[in-house]
Amino acid sequence: MSMRFRQIHLDFHTSEQIRGVGSEFSKANFQEALQRGHVDSITVFAKCHHGLSYYDTKVAYAHPHLAQPLLPLMIEAAAEIGVKTPIYISAGVDEHMIHQHPEWGVKAANGGGFNPLAAGFKALCFNTPYLDYLCAQIEEVAQLFPGHGLFLDIIGLRRCFCTWCMRGMEQAGVDPRHDEAVVRYQYGVLLDYHRRTTEALRRHSSAAPIFHNAGHISRGFKEILPWFTHLELESLPTGGWGYDHFPLSARYAITTGFDFLGMTGKFHTTWGEFGGYKKPVALQYETAHMIALGARCSVGDQLHPNGRMDADTYELVGAAYAEVERREAWCANVTPVSEIAILSEEAISHGFTAAQHDQLGDEGAARMLLESQIPFTVIDTDADFSQYRLIIFPDGIRMDPALAAKVRAYLAGGGSALLSYGSGMAPDRDAFVLETTMSARGESPWTNDYILAGDTLAAGLVRSPFVTYRKAMMVDPGQATVLAAAWKPYFNRDYNHFCSHQHTPYTGDAGYPAVVREGAVIYFAHPIFSLYRSVGQPLYKQLVMNALRQLLPDGLPVTSNLPSTARLNLMRQGTRLVLHVLHAVPVKRGASPYNPNSSIEVIEDRLPLHDVELSLRVAGKVSRVFDPVSGCDVPFAQADGRVSLHLDRVDLHEMRVLEMLPD
Repeated sequence: MSMRFRQIHLDFHTSEQIRGVGSEFSKANFQEALQRGHVDSITVFAKCHHGLSYYDTKVAYAHPHLAQPLLPLMIEAAAEIGVKTPIYISAGVDEHMIHQHPEWGVKAANGGGFNPLAAGFKALCFNTPYLDYLCAQIEEVAQLFPGHGLFLDIIGLRRCFCTWCMRGMEQAGVDPRHDEAVVRYQYGVLLDYHRRTTEALRRHSSAAPIFHNAGHISRGFKEILPWFTHLELESLPTGGWGYDHFPLSARYAITTGFDFLGMTGKFHTTWGEFGGYKKPVALQYETAHMIALGARCSVGDQLHPNGRMDADTYELVGAAYAEVERREAWCANVTPVSEIAILSEEAISHGFTAAQHDQLGDEGAARMLLESQIPFTVIDTDADFSQYRLIIFPDGIRMDPALAAKVRAYLAGGGSALLSYGSGMAPDRDAFVLETTMSARGESPWTNDYILAGDTLAAGLVRSPFVTYRKAMMVDPGQATVLAAAWKPYFNRDYNHFCSHQHTPYTGDAGYPAVVREGAVIYFAHPIFSLYRSVGQPLYKQLVMNALRQLLPDGLPVTSNLPSTARLNLMRQGTRLVLHVLHAVPVKRGASPYNPNSSIEVIEDRLPLHDVELSLRVAGKVSRVFDPVSGCDVPFAQADGRVSLHLDRVDLHEMRVLEMLPD
């Protein structure tokens, strides 16, 4: 399918107690807002979380105070100015229906359901007759508004123990007291939801797009993908996802073969916010990051109950989308250029653990590479490993026989690997399954120990032992070379023996290495990537970068004088390469007033960089480098397989196109 670059996701969740709904909607206001915002696609709403519909429905329940049918009016107005209109249906929550049929709600193992005194939406179970009702509405929308496609929202696995789920588990021989068995049963329920809802659409349209939103694309859970036409990566940086979630998710999504959108919001916090606006520079950075990683863009907005589009919102969106429009020709039909991949720890579970935003090993590894401006791809076990010179296996990549055989073949074919902690070991025991002389003795007894780097890894590090905050794996190196040693403390901190405020100082060699190398494999005994994600110690990142340099003797794929706050990516578009350099500085400022445990990352200031020097490893001969925005040629030098560029200034987002000579 052909996706547009500049989409709005228009929320409209409107209480049945509000009157005059849509009374101020006008075609002129709607069209003017979209044109001001440089919008070419807008997701409009058929049914909201309140379970109320905004068109003439015979299946569902129209909003009782709907002044005019908003859905068909919006579709007509958008079509007149060439704007696409996919249609939104709230699937996982329906406030009207759960009050009609409370027995259809998700029920906890202790028998509890929703709290009738709590404000907020309640989840419905897809194993109940609610799914029949939902499919009937999907068919009605598909018939009344053919070809527009659907965005189905609030989809995910529910650990539900309602009457239907208990009966189903009993019939399937599932013990509801065992969580893993319950999760596997509920994934079957989830797959049935995907099949039935997609088939409901397909009965009336063979080609309309469809997306099922769970708030996160679970890496490795591919069983649901046959029911998708594209992906939309919900990732509102200020809404709890942060600024590192999207690049990690996008670098996996691009490997699936699906076109995909990045989804942020215009809000200061997250969904459901009226009167919240982020600074234009923040939205410009977020949309620039999307197109730099091969995504199209989607910005969330929420329409006022009166139906009038907010002029300030579309000024804000337009400032970002005008920049996207100038660049999108250079961002379509691209593939990533990366020598390094991260095998996702999340993907190893194949979705059979609850989808999480905080897979610490994945996030820590991604942050190290992002902050070092190294292009990378995030892969699962189905990927072609031979595409990459080096693969990182962060912290928890336990290997079954199939994966172990695939990694052994990759290494035999000339690939390199960086492993940490439990990676490279059997799923059920601390024993390496790769061909190595190293052997594991289990987890260290020391609650925290210290790392002392040897000369090989010493560049940029302190020469004293530096502390870790998690236990290491004790490994006998065999014939491997020890690159860094672990040093033990005097004792573990406890009530009857402790020292100072945090942990006990070091004494000497712990009797096991911290980092070893054997052939094309470097192994870290500590969960170094989770540690970096948790505490952000720059020494950990420097240690890993030094190890990567050992495995890539011709140097890292990109070197520069960029600060750690800059991001870089390289894409291939036909015979050309497209370089993106971005810079912004998110700052944590407070938390959502409705979730004090959250954090809000704010981008407020433009902080240009000057006199940036870049060196890129490039296969092939470059004939020309130019700025696609200005069209001006840019000086460059090429020698020894690398291209050197100078950027006078990076103000949020700079692009360079490298035209390549034919092979």
